[in-house]
Amino acid sequence: MDTPRTVLLVFLILFVFLSPDTQQPTPSQQREVDHLISDEHHALEVLNDSRYGDLNTAAGRWLNVTGLREEEGYVWGALARVQERAREHLWRVLRDEGFWKLDGGKDDRVKKMIEGEGRHPNPMNRSWTGEIWDEMLPVYQNVTGILRGEWVRSPISAGMRAPRINLTTSVPEMAYLTQEYNRNITGSGGKLQFKLDEKRSKELSLDHGSVREISAQVTIKDDTSSGDGWEIAMHGVHYPDFGGIVISTTSEKFAGVFALPHYSLSEHTFSLAQRLLNQTLNAAIKKQESELYATPTFPWSSSPNSPSEAFFPIPHCEYIVYLQQHPTKFTAPNKFFLSESPATLRLIEDELRFPQGAPLPKAPEMTMSAVIFSPDCGFVLESKGPPEYAPQEGLHLAGPKLESYIRLAKRHVLAYAAMLVLQIFLLMQQMREASTPSTRSRVSFYTIAIMSMGDGFAFMGFLFASWLVDAAFLTLIMTAFFAFFGVSFFGMKFLMDIWTVQTPERREREQQNVVANTQPAVTVQAPPIPAVIVTPAGADTLPLPVTARRPADTGATSIILPSDQDLDVTEAENTTNTQTTNQDATGNPRREFGALFSRFYFLLLGIIFLSLHATSWPTTLRSIYTNILVFAYLSFWTPQIYRNVMRNCRKAFRWEFVLGQSTLRIAPFLYFYTVPSNVLFVETDRNAAYALMGWLWVQVWVLASQEILGPRFFVPNGWAPPAYDYHPILREEELEVGATMPIGFTQAAEDEASVSTTPGEARSKRQRSFDCAICRENIDVPIMPAGGSDSEATGGFGDSIFGRRSYMVTPCRHIFHSVCLEGWMRFRLQCPICRETLPPL
Repeated sequence: MDTPRTVLLVFLILFVFLSPDTQQPTPSQQREVDHLISDEHHALEVLNDSRYGDLNTAAGRWLNVTGLREEEGYVWGALARVQERAREHLWRVLRDEGFWKLDGGKDDRVKKMIEGEGRHPNPMNRSWTGEIWDEMLPVYQNVTGILRGEWVRSPISAGMRAPRINLTTSVPEMAYLTQEYNRNITGSGGKLQFKLDEKRSKELSLDHGSVREISAQVTIKDDTSSGDGWEIAMHGVHYPDFGGIVISTTSEKFAGVFALPHYSLSEHTFSLAQRLLNQTLNAAIKKQESELYATPTFPWSSSPNSPSEAFFPIPHCEYIVYLQQHPTKFTAPNKFFLSESPATLRLIEDELRFPQGAPLPKAPEMTMSAVIFSPDCGFVLESKGPPEYAPQEGLHLAGPKLESYIRLAKRHVLAYAAMLVLQIFLLMQQMREASTPSTRSRVSFYTIAIMSMGDGFAFMGFLFASWLVDAAFLTLIMTAFFAFFGVSFFGMKFLMDIWTVQTPERREREQQNVVANTQPAVTVQAPPIPAVIVTPAGADTLPLPVTARRPADTGATSIILPSDQDLDVTEAENTTNTQTTNQDATGNPRREFGALFSRFYFLLLGIIFLSLHATSWPTTLRSIYTNILVFAYLSFWTPQIYRNVMRNCRKAFRWEFVLGQSTLRIAPFLYFYTVPSNVLFVETDRNAAYALMGWLWVQVWVLASQEILGPRFFVPNGWAPPAYDYHPILREEELEVGATMPIGFTQAAEDEASVSTTPGEARSKRQRSFDCAICRENIDVPIMPAGGSDSEATGGFGDSIFGRRSYMVTPCRHIFHSVCLEGWMRFRLQCPICRETLPPL
């Protein structure tokens, strides 16, 4: 895994296992294909020879195709009630005009009722010829789009029981693993979604009506369904004249699409569907016969995305769905267009498909009602909405047309691309700020790694989406490029810079762990060993605090020559330390970079594959996994807080970077967690959104508090390794011990005593003035009175904290302004006066 060759090997293995098998079918498989095509020809002959009303169980009339024979036991006796319920839905939304279109203009009673109203033709309808049939209805002609809503049990399903079907008699050639039906709906309500598609459908237009083939991806969800619910592929016909749709499943035990005209609501629609299906089904069978490597599955299979069912077949509940489009409602922008006019709706629909920039109203959403019937599982479902339910409880099925949805999705993707650009800009500013080893040593490697992992996840997601959605390919691939650019060119470079600078620290820590694990146990308690700190110049022991009392020099103490007085020794040590540091830090850069790169992307791919697998989990489990994954991602400031505590450092990031990254990275999650009509149709969870947002800003608050109150303000004493305090409390009783006070303290006190001041200009006894060697300005340092507590240094907790933050005292007892020394230490961890090595901030 540490070399690119390992990455190539894994991708080759994935390619071999995921590539499609194009081998020639075995003789047994070829016999299955021939048998399937023979059954399809037989079902097509039955369709062509049948007439409207041949499927009438009350009169003892059945069809000789799979699933519609009397001995198979399907509950076709309920079909008449289901059809009547679908007619009721049509009547509610379109009234007499809908029935007139449904019957093909042959119902004299309906014609007299419409003519008796004395209505006048619509001036926007240029096709008015004086006949009622020529009047258009305000419904979409092309219904390609996404509809979402809720389902409930239909009143007509009361008392209906599931039949006992003998699958051995129905399909003797199939060896089902179980007799338990999949897709069986047992709950009382749930979610419902339709993805309608008629972009490349064949249309048949006659004098008194037209019909078009349509396919749908239906998702029905209840408490017993797994993942996103039961996903079902269905095929059928659409009658654009009045917005009616009839679709059905098809399988080896149910010839649904071949018997589709017999589910029609009138003889007129039966005739249209029969003519269209005779052409389309015949063409599909001929195409299947001409294929070199045909598979023994129906082209209209209701489970096209489940190839495992060919080896482990499981019976499914079959479905027949009646959809009825509701009249659209919209307001015209000016007097040239009429509100809710069919002609204006046609112009809107043309503008969606072929944009010209016309000043038309916004395309209204589609609204449909549904009746769902399962003849083998014995239940009837309906979309939830008026008049049985209040509008606040449900509005049947509603959603945008595909063109409107893609346009909305593009705007959201562009907004996210702008966020990625801002994230890259903030990262570039932070990299410029952390351009020295001192500043890079403060930054947590894992904080940047988590951010880069999120960008990598976004890159893979948009890349896959660009392959699936041709209409938004450029927008999606551009956003994927920005995400890839951020993670590969900037994120990984920053990670490598941090990794290189912090390599000596990691190796020192590893050596300490090895020594601690291999050292034998000692019964005699040894004196405490000063903690080891790591600096760019190497490891050194931690100096004593400047306020600690030091032993008096009795003459027996050996004198150590300062480094600034022995230039040869200093140069030799610096040369040795530099060579050792460089050798340890660099090692084999190519190998370390390859290892880091491979580990990062293997972890990313693992998370992606696990997330893809999670889409098939039950809803509760998938929700828990998603929340945990988002929580872990939004915890990217936690490693930085931990590093601040362990190293007693602060100011690792600019505040523009902290606030900007926090806002930009949580914004997409707040959108999906709180907006019901989001582009991915994700169910909202406001409580989880509030919890995630609160957790992120708690981390930001802790970072701000660490910068003001100190990195360890919330850590009890002894819980973190000792570290040098650059902001000690200076005590007045230590004036007599000059060695423990900052250099220049005594001289500063004498200078103040020799200056004559007026009472109004007198300096407080609790402050002393020093010279900052960097800016050459005075430093007013608070001094704690003799015998006083720490809080009395400047009069209170807040004043004490901010007063101590104004100055910094080095281990070599030199004092500077905090701003001056922090700016100096960004480039060099040496005292500006004596060149003594300084502990990192």
